[in-house]
Amino acid sequence: MGLLQIMQNPKLRTQDSIINKIDRRVVWCSKTFNMKKIMSLPLLLILATVSFCQQTGGQAKPPGLRKIYFQAGTGLTSSNGISFNLGVQAVLKNNWVATISYQGIEMNAKNIPADYEPALDFIILDPLPTNDMKVFNFTMGKYFETGRKTWFTTEAGLAVVTGQELKFTSQPVETGFFYWSSNYAVQKENKTTIGGVLKADFNWAFLPFAGLGAGVFANFNSIQSPVGFEIKLLIGKMNTRRKS
Repeated sequence: MGLLQIMQNPKLRTQDSIINKIDRRVVWCSKTFNMKKIMSLPLLLILATVSFCQQTGGQAKPPGLRKIYFQAGTGLTSSNGISFNLGVQAVLKNNWVATISYQGIEMNAKNIPADYEPALDFIILDPLPTNDMKVFNFTMGKYFETGRKTWFTTEAGLAVVTGQELKFTSQPVETGFFYWSSNYAVQKENKTTIGGVLKADFNWAFLPFAGLGAGVFANFNSIQSPVGFEIKLLIGKMNTRRKS
């Protein structure tokens, strides 16, 4: 029997089979590679923000620039989802705000059939099918100072969204030793589209160079539209006024 037939037949894949071992190593390597790519983005943003703050720290402030800081956050979304957020936000002249950010969102697919039953593999149920979205946001809005170290922002803008459209096809359930298949086969098709985004944040600078934020967001696009809440860490030039 060939290797391809073994991989395609769940009944022949025991917990300690060589195919499962290969699968686990492939998944581990893939996750490790993706994690390295994800971790490189915040490091680059932090270095760019810190470098800019150091250059402007001992010089006159650039015209119209009141604050600039790096944001890193995580939170919950609709459809039992989770999100993480990396970005840079600047407060400009006349209380304008500009932000460039990246969001990763994992949420249950929007079109899961009502009678969908997940597969069971060695007494562990598979999770529900998810839509893994990658979103680049470009937003502008207004800044409202609410205290010496607190402020509120509201923004709107465009989002470049990459995600999946899931197709569910009914299939017979196959059973085996501590195994049964799902009653639906799932196919994912990658899609990229342009959407709109709304967001609002409340921020507090507990140090001149660090703070915390909490906010809500809504993304509207043709793939899937998440709504969520996030907590953020802020690092950069807060420009808080000193007490007189």
